[in-house]
Amino acid sequence: MFNFFQRKKINQQNTIFSKPNILKIVQKEFELDLYGIHGINHWERVFLNTKKLSKYYNVESEVFELFSILHDSQRLDEYTDLEHGKRARKFVEVLIKKGIIYLHKDDQKRLLYACENHTKSNKQHELYSDLIVRICLDSDKMDIDRVGIIPNEKHFLTHYAKEIIKIYNKSSRGSVQ
Repeated sequence: MFNFFQRKKINQQNTIFSKPNILKIVQKEFELDLYGIHGINHWERVFLNTKKLSKYYNVESEVFELFSILHDSQRLDEYTDLEHGKRARKFVEVLIKKGIIYLHKDDQKRLLYACENHTKSNKQHELYSDLIVRICLDSDKMDIDRVGIIPNEKHFLTHYAKEIIKIYNKSSRGSVQ
């Protein structure tokens, strides 16, 4: 199994994130169990996945860490909260307006789109084809097995994520040694 799929309990003070002020704000706002299905352990796995994909594509962006922390931050339940992406977008807009998040306008748009569309994407939007956005969306999907769903490579947007999932699925079924 790949180390970016590992499940581990993260100490709040010993996190991999470099934005403790944003993490603190999100933790205070977060309605669910911080260590639940959509909590900090998931956020960190998503961030590790963005690092793996972005390294492969040789792209850097502050959007990756912010998306990882914020995309599920406004969930009201662990299961069928279909509006949480829209609420996350509004939450990010507030953080930008208050000056808590500083991003170039293009990156603001990427972060807002990725947060709002990480569950069901508007495929007609110009940002759907943006590599930074696609890395964000794939990085979240790469952690879908935590809820008992086997990741399907056809649902991924980047070639490298598809390859990782193909290998992961073969190895978890015991066909790759």
